[in-house]
Amino acid sequence: MTTINPDLEAALATVPEIKRTADLHEAAKRRLARHGAGEEPHRARDRVIDEAVQSFAATGRWPSDIGERAATAYADGMSWEAERRALKHAVEFTEDRATDAFETLAPDALAHLAGRLADVLSEALAASEKLSGARSAEEAIKAGGGAVEAWGRLQGCVSDVANVRAAQWALLTPKMRRGELPGSNEARNLATRWRTAGHGEVRRARTDDVPEFVRDAARSKAYSVASVLWLAESGAAYVPESFEELAEEVEAATPAPVVYDDHGPVTLRVTETLIPTPKAPDVYPHSRTPHMDHSAPTPKNPKPNATPGDPVTPTWRY
Repeated sequence: MTTINPDLEAALATVPEIKRTADLHEAAKRRLARHGAGEEPHRARDRVIDEAVQSFAATGRWPSDIGERAATAYADGMSWEAERRALKHAVEFTEDRATDAFETLAPDALAHLAGRLADVLSEALAASEKLSGARSAEEAIKAGGGAVEAWGRLQGCVSDVANVRAAQWALLTPKMRRGELPGSNEARNLATRWRTAGHGEVRRARTDDVPEFVRDAARSKAYSVASVLWLAESGAAYVPESFEELAEEVEAATPAPVVYDDHGPVTLRVTETLIPTPKAPDVYPHSRTPHMDHSAPTPKNPKPNATPGDPVTPTWRY
């Protein structure tokens, strides 16, 4: 038996098109289930023909209406088959429409959940002010007065937060489409991993200023009064507006991978390489200045600074 989540139902009710298309799909499935058993046209025709042949073999009498009877059986089979094909197509078509509406309009339902979460945490904060410092049922009983009622209200807030989170992930996780193989949808796989890792509940959930018991509650979905009160007091709780916003938040909250080499963690190293001043070119006694314009005087030759055969230090290249 499927447990109804009142917060999911309320969120979906704010987007009538999601519910309308889902109801149409369910109605199409019910109609297909109610469609009675029947025969395909060629099977119905062949059955009538086989019966006539068997009768002829046993009695020697050939039925004069065999053609009419076989044609009638074929026509009845055509009618049954056509209706079944129409119902199957209706199921597939409404399924696609319902999935499209869900994925397109889920952000509107998530916005409702964001407001609902804010209301629940506000109520939890108001109840905590009447606890007189109690943080357990026993302490609330000892405190007396309005602490017992406030503790009961807080327990209700814990259940409400669990419902909101369950509804949130039902809306954030993409639906499986017809013909899709299990595990082949990367978006569904990511949503499952992010939910298990505790993302999508506290902004920058991996930062050091989030207590471990709050992160444990987000990962396990086992919320407590302490974790709900921390969310209420910190103001860090949120409901992602869409799958895309959740992806951005996860990327921001996930530390960059650490790369290691033989010397340990690799960090960004800035190395400055100085470019040496180039050496002056060698000018030998036989060097001549190019005479490009013979209408002008012959230019002076350059002053030699090297002798042919000067030893050159070898440069080894590996």
